[in-house]
Amino acid sequence: MKPFTPSRFTLLVLLAAAMPSLLGTAAVSPVLDLMKSAGLGPEYVVNLVLTLPPLATAVSGFFIGALSDKIGRVRILAVSLFLFALAGVSGFFLDNIYAIIAMRLILGVSIAGLLPMASALISEYYEGEQKTRYLGYIGVSNGIGVLILQTLCGALAAFGWRYAFLVYLLGLCALPFVIICLREPPHSCAEKAECPASVPKPVRYAGIYALVFLPALFMYLVAVNLSYYTGTFAVSVSPFWIGLLLGIFGLSSAVSGFLFWRFSRRFTPISIGGIIFLLEAAGLFLIGISENLILLTAGLILLGFGMGLAMPNGTDWVAKITPPAVLGRYMGGVTVSTFLALFSNSFVSPAVLSIIGEGEYALMFLLFAGLSLLIGAILFAVGKKQAARF
Repeated sequence: MKPFTPSRFTLLVLLAAAMPSLLGTAAVSPVLDLMKSAGLGPEYVVNLVLTLPPLATAVSGFFIGALSDKIGRVRILAVSLFLFALAGVSGFFLDNIYAIIAMRLILGVSIAGLLPMASALISEYYEGEQKTRYLGYIGVSNGIGVLILQTLCGALAAFGWRYAFLVYLLGLCALPFVIICLREPPHSCAEKAECPASVPKPVRYAGIYALVFLPALFMYLVAVNLSYYTGTFAVSVSPFWIGLLLGIFGLSSAVSGFLFWRFSRRFTPISIGGIIFLLEAAGLFLIGISENLILLTAGLILLGFGMGLAMPNGTDWVAKITPPAVLGRYMGGVTVSTFLALFSNSFVSPAVLSIIGEGEYALMFLLFAGLSLLIGAILFAVGKKQAARF
């Protein structure tokens, strides 16, 4: 049999498969208020549509990654895309809020098989700087996915809350190409030119995952609360505009994902972590002081730019230190970190608001801007010292 050689089209298929993963569960956030107004349930129940799927992603992430090490990444990716579309679009047909939530849990599990599988396959198909560049393109695809999902969801919301769930049909677009065009890569270290002798200590992975978790937490802090925050503006902001604003955020993360390989040339992963937090601090500050859409948009762009670096920084770091035979398991940790951040936001935001005052979204964003600034300054200083030793 002729050996499989990945091409640029192979990369396009992987990027398309990973596209809906970053905000796949939060895509319907612009219609939560509409669902509550339609009488589906009280606010705390309706919010579970958004907050429970990330928990399912976080809980299943390591398991699905480990499963892919045994039965194959392409198979997991194909099944995940099918379940993503099926579970996601079910909200269009269901009227019972608890049935919708149950299907959303399946959606969360499916997302655990998208980003880590695409990242692992890129890491195994390609080598060297090409691999680093293509892992950065995962951020591009996620950003474009955010732009498409959020903007389309906001537009569909004009027809009613249930129409927003039709955006999940996009998951079917990449499925036939995944089945036809992708092949399982060799997983043994003996077949790889560059392969670590052993798996690094868990504390190292914990540090990498923390540099994904915290930027994602700050990003979701805005994404989840944006519709409530804009409700305090003097001018009314429709669900369409909220979706478009989040789409702009996604576009900016796509730009930084595209440029990630240039950052990786000049900075250590820790220094890049510092840059990420500094960018998010600036974004959160502008969002916190915004009283109009201009400052809000500028803040979302900076926030998106930071998050667009966080995902490829984490995946590239994991890919460099992990043997191929167990890459799926540890790559799954990046996705676990991201969606654990989204789930954590379901109680972090209310806890902070209960202390500083209900509805004080601007103050909350400013407080987290200060925290992000502190973390960013420390990380960047540590990264510079680390680089000076080599």
